[in-house]
Amino acid sequence: MYNFGAAKDQRPAMTQVTATRSELLARRAEITLAELGRDVLRQKRDQLMAEFRKLADVVLEGGDALERATFDARRALAFANGSLGPEVVAGAALATRPELSLLAGTTTVMGIRFPDIEYDTVARPRTQRGYALEVTDPHIDRVAGSFETVVDVILRLASDELRLRRLVEEIGSTTRRLNALEWVVIPRLEADRAWIQTVLEERERQDLFRLKRFTARRDARSEVTT
Repeated sequence: MYNFGAAKDQRPAMTQVTATRSELLARRAEITLAELGRDVLRQKRDQLMAEFRKLADVVLEGGDALERATFDARRALAFANGSLGPEVVAGAALATRPELSLLAGTTTVMGIRFPDIEYDTVARPRTQRGYALEVTDPHIDRVAGSFETVVDVILRLASDELRLRRLVEEIGSTTRRLNALEWVVIPRLEADRAWIQTVLEERERQDLFRLKRFTARRDARSEVTT
């Protein structure tokens, strides 16, 4: 029986590994594949982070644009209420046709499916808003145009925020897979490879020792016989 006490102490816990040449080659191949996967995930995460930073700037700018558009719309509404009275403004608002065509779908970028919102231009000509032009005032047109701008900015911002949220989810998923490879899978495979190699080297030393001892005994018997 061989004495593999030192090698057994180095064997990773909770693994089923046989110390053979084929297992050693298999572990080396798995390590190479795992390291390749790790490098690919690193590149993917870097690309996602770069896209995240660009899109985050767009979302921040969209938030500022929404704040400005909302301020302008509220100011236009205040002027209209002060000039025409809330009843006239409310009547024009009730007469407006709330038509907005939206199409929700997905787009694929870098192999990732992103939610996407397609919509027609919100701004409409005065003649297509629904209220009677002969009984309204330019203040009403300014209010309508301002709030159409607000809706347009909201839709653009919503689409960008959905893409940003999807990017965050994909970055988190990629990071978890990368960490699993880097801190769990590859170290375990490396430990398996080291244990198999240690056992095989110990076996070679034991076999060499047995061969030398056998040769010495054979030579000794030959000398006695002669």
